[in-house]
Amino acid sequence: MPVTDSTTLNALVSQPAAALAGTDLQIHLPLTRVLLNEVLAARPANTPVRELLIDPNDRNRFRVHLTAQAPIVGTVSRQILFAPGMPVSFPDQPWLEFRIEEGLGFFDRSLISVLQGQIERRLPRGIELSSKNLRIHIPGLLTHLGYQRLVPLIQSLEIKSEANRLLLNLHLKAE
Repeated sequence: MPVTDSTTLNALVSQPAAALAGTDLQIHLPLTRVLLNEVLAARPANTPVRELLIDPNDRNRFRVHLTAQAPIVGTVSRQILFAPGMPVSFPDQPWLEFRIEEGLGFFDRSLISVLQGQIERRLPRGIELSSKNLRIHIPGLLTHLGYQRLVPLIQSLEIKSEANRLLLNLHLKAE
């Protein structure tokens, strides 16, 4: 019986280690500003985020334009400059980190600290926001999204920025 495309995709998602056995794949994927912002525009409607745009630039930085409904203060708009941190390697360093370089003032930083518990409850599991950085626990986020079987396959993950593109470097390996 021939394998259909949906059967192959189902096997890839449900049993990735078996479906990808023997794979050692390194991907360098440039994601353009247009593509990134189309993906971000498709976010669920029930989030407090009203507008979210990414503007990658050179110097390994990217600016996030954000308008969101915040507890107590109402609607806020910010342009936040992020700098990607070190690559993620599994299992030793599972956190993808982005340092906040500018865009948050003293009031913003204080408010984030005071409302840390409320912010954590609104973010998906695996994502942490503080007044100094945004951190993503890759295994936690993938598990929250239902892709926990992919976690053991990830050897490394890195995000960099250049003018108009985020660069995703991913190494997957299945024994």
